Amino acid sequence: MAGFADIIGMQTAKWLLQDNREFSGMGSGQILQADLGPQLWTASIMLRAWRATEARRIEALLNAVIRSAGSFYLYDPRKAVPARDPRGVILGASAVQINSLPDSKSMSLKGLPAGYRLTAGDYLAFDYGDPARRAFHELAEDATASGGGITPAFEVNPFIRPGAVVNAAVTLIRPAMKCIIKPGSMDTGNSGSLSQISFAVIQKL
Repeated sequence: MAGFADIIGMQTAKWLLQDNREFSGMGSGQILQADLGPQLWTASIMLRAWRATEARRIEALLNAVIRSAGSFYLYDPRKAVPARDPRGVILGASAVQINSLPDSKSMSLKGLPAGYRLTAGDYLAFDYGDPARRAFHELAEDATASGGGITPAFEVNPFIRPGAVVNAAVTLIRPAMKCIIKPGSMDTGNSGSLSQISFAVIQKL
C-alpha cells in the first residue's frame, strides 16, 4: 500500500518523535531516567475535504486498514524533499546509498550530486534487516556532499537500529515511514456537502 497517502488525499500532517523515557526523582534531588523502548514517529493526519460520496469511499478504505490491522507507507507533505532541493530536481535519479555507519546515531551517504546539501530537519528512509523493515530518520545536523558525492558523517534522530548496513539504498524524495492507524483516532467532520477525515498513525518497525 505504498501509494496509500496519495489515494486518500492527505492535506496536512503533524509529525512528532515520541519520547519514551521514564523519569523518577530521588530524595537527594537527583533525577533518574530510563528508556522504555525505541523512539517511534507519530503523525496527526488531516485529509482534504471530500464530497460525501468520495468521503464514504475513503472511510471504507481506512476501515479496511483498521480491520486488518494493516500497515502502509506515509510521507510528510511538509518535508517531501530536502529543504535545499525544493523540487528534487538537483537530486534527480541519483542512486543514494549508505556510505558508513560510525555508530548508532551517525551515518554518511554516497551517490549524491557533487556539493549536494542536506540540512537538519530533512528526512531519509531505507530498508534494513531480514525480513525487511523500514527505517525513517531525521537529520540532526547539516551535511554537504564532496565533489565525489560523499557526505561526512552526520547525526540522525532517532537511533539507527541494528540491521542497517553499508550500501543500503536511501530515499530522500518522499521518504516514507511504515505505520498503522492508532485505534480510535479516526474522526469525520461535516460542513455542508463536504466531509473531512482525520486520524493518527504510529510508526511500525
